[in-house]
Amino acid sequence: MSKQPVRLGMLGAQHGHAAGKLRWLRDLEGIDLAGVYEPCATARAAKESEPNSAGLPYVDNIDRLLEDPSVLGILIGGAERQNPSYARRALQAEKHLLMEKACGWTHAHVDELTGLAESSGLLFQMGYNNRLTPHFRRVLDMVERGELGDIYRVRSHMCSFYHPSADTYLGRDRYFNGGIFYNLGSHALDMAMAVLGTPARVHSFLRCDRFVESGYIDNATVVLEYPKAIATLEASHLETEQVRPRSFEVYGSEAQAIVSPWASIGDRAPAVAIHRGGPGAGADGWKVYGTGREAPFRDDVEHFVACIRGEREPRFSYAHDRAVHHTLMDICGETEVEEEIV
Repeated sequence: MSKQPVRLGMLGAQHGHAAGKLRWLRDLEGIDLAGVYEPCATARAAKESEPNSAGLPYVDNIDRLLEDPSVLGILIGGAERQNPSYARRALQAEKHLLMEKACGWTHAHVDELTGLAESSGLLFQMGYNNRLTPHFRRVLDMVERGELGDIYRVRSHMCSFYHPSADTYLGRDRYFNGGIFYNLGSHALDMAMAVLGTPARVHSFLRCDRFVESGYIDNATVVLEYPKAIATLEASHLETEQVRPRSFEVYGSEAQAIVSPWASIGDRAPAVAIHRGGPGAGADGWKVYGTGREAPFRDDVEHFVACIRGEREPRFSYAHDRAVHHTLMDICGETEVEEEIV
């Protein structure tokens, strides 16, 4: 007997991840896409030109989604300045929420939004899309089972090409504080804190070394200090190629794991290399695990649907998402900019 599709909607389609998620809202059999609210005609036209997001049912009134009781969940995929307002309205309408990162640009944003969700018994899932992919799940499963032993180091490198219309751009030569770390380093922060928890102290080195005319932070290293561990998170726009260098490493007393690359590049598929057996195992202790498939953004959309159905419990708690965002604000600092109310 086939399951009834879960009816979902999306508010905003200007985020850099929006097209990837719209593909699965449109194509997965278990989802009935009620509509996408995106008031900007230019943004709608841009999405229609992309194969992943063409042929979408747009609605011209946000209340068609928020006041429809058959719509159980909402994805938030607008421009960064719009997303807290979109999320607030969806939660006030008692919709489960999958929100694109980051959760706003102040400490107050995450407290308000996760508080609304938690007090109403609503799902609140952040769009850190790597956290649910097969190679990262394998590492987190090992952490939860204690297979790595005492973890003493996490190391990550994130990178991307720079463009002046990035999600962090505010206009008039202003960006969200933290630049690339706010935008991309937050992925690594989410994973590092999934492994080690909330750090005792953070040490931020946020630099503008190449794109000096913009003032945009393009070269960042952040150190998270724990009582018995340390995490080093690097993010930059300085690489000549930005996919192959991405890595995430966890080192423990019993095993270690290296995720690299995060996505396919050339003849390399995403994978995680695991070393077991302790120092005595030597080179024979390594085994490489592939992902089986590569479908960006599918995992978090499917997880969201399964949680709405009650088939799965959320992998990440309200407390985790609060702690990640508060730590991100400690690293980058809050940005003084008003929300864009659509």
